[in-house]
Amino acid sequence: MSDANMNQHAPPPPSPPRVLSLLSAATEIVARLGCTHLLVGRSHGCDDPALVTSLPVATAPRVNPNAPSSELDAQVRVQAASGGPIYQIDNALVSSAQPTVIITQEQCRICAVTPEDLTRACDNLLPPSAKLITIMPVSLEDVLGDVMTIANAMGVSDRGTRLVAHIRRQLTALQSSTLDVLGNFPRPKVAHVEWLAPLMGSGYWIAECVNYASGEMVHGYAGGHSQTLEKVELLSNADFIIIAPCGFSIERTWEELQTMNILDSIEWRELPAVVGGRVAIADGNKYYNRSSVASILGTAEIVAEFIHPEMRGMYGHHGERWVRLEEISAFCGRAGAEPTKKDVVLANGIPEQGRATLKSLQCDSTTKNSMTIQHVENQIAALQRGDYDAAFLLNSPENKKRLVSAEKFKAIVSGWTSFKVLSFPQTSCEYREVQVDGTIANVKVEARAEASDEVLCFFFDLRRSENGGPWETDGVRIEC
Repeated sequence: MSDANMNQHAPPPPSPPRVLSLLSAATEIVARLGCTHLLVGRSHGCDDPALVTSLPVATAPRVNPNAPSSELDAQVRVQAASGGPIYQIDNALVSSAQPTVIITQEQCRICAVTPEDLTRACDNLLPPSAKLITIMPVSLEDVLGDVMTIANAMGVSDRGTRLVAHIRRQLTALQSSTLDVLGNFPRPKVAHVEWLAPLMGSGYWIAECVNYASGEMVHGYAGGHSQTLEKVELLSNADFIIIAPCGFSIERTWEELQTMNILDSIEWRELPAVVGGRVAIADGNKYYNRSSVASILGTAEIVAEFIHPEMRGMYGHHGERWVRLEEISAFCGRAGAEPTKKDVVLANGIPEQGRATLKSLQCDSTTKNSMTIQHVENQIAALQRGDYDAAFLLNSPENKKRLVSAEKFKAIVSGWTSFKVLSFPQTSCEYREVQVDGTIANVKVEARAEASDEVLCFFFDLRRSENGGPWETDGVRIEC
């Protein structure tokens, strides 16, 4: 049989995968594997390499990433307690992109979309053949394993093997150089501050990066989760302090530090690392907290440059990706400094189940006597008179379980600056029923505090039993 006849019966070559990456670290790994051309969509946080920012964005945060640290933490806790996802997924975009490989994560529901979020939002939209890749890195070996998992999913296993070998060689070479510089001196103790309000240490793969730089992490350990530090004085056992909050640029961190007045406290000023001028501010967005190739290598090199003065500037990071605290004002005041606010489109706060029936928040009813509005009025009235037991009882059984108790409910309300407005007796509210569909309803509340021009918009997600029981609050979302 001729070659021509054989070719006629040969099966067609497989189509290249269409990759939707919903995690910034995964997107960078895809690029490092030479597969940027396979990407058909990304998350709102995927920003490296710059080329990927031209891709369609499939997600939007339900909480405002530009809020102050303490309020951002509270918003996330409230959103998590209500049982809702932290991110909204663009169903139509996902459907039109027709991905065959979707990469998400299960390590932190705050950092990126989880498989649960994806299933809830995109059920019945994805082709049956679509492969879901879920990564959950907590250690350096996990990150290297994720490189291979992603490489295998895209059919470039050899490239994955070479990339992992490259990372290992770079880290081993760094360790050798830092040990030579360290000599017989003990390893410096290094604290990485991962969040400011509340103050938190770290661990995960970051502790291993510190180890490769011949340092010893305190307030965190390899594979361990972030530790909350109850007071600043706990940092007194650190020889060096690196402040790199998750998702924050150097400029954003500097703004937060000034707003919170942390650096002015006596407790801070008396820390040995502060007295000795051994505090650094580093990029916590693309380094430290991102489980990517660049982050692993860059984080280890930044630590080496910082804790070993003889190596300062050796890897080109000082003055670009980290600065000493004494240099921060000049760095952030330079021409071309990054803006402190992220340019991100926020989710509109409407729950997924209501998106198909709502049209630009057009209200079908403004009747003050509707049962849904009466329910919301009663719950807010209880909050405003300080009766948290009564307000708690108006929640659905599922929401009560998430909120735990009336006491915990009160702590959540009091701990979130925006949500607390609903508990002020002087706050005036306007109510609109924006959707009712059988046992599910949504009520929009526009709240204006006394002597304030600012209007905050909340969406109360309500549900009732199939037998027509009373309406109950299943969650409350603030419109960003």
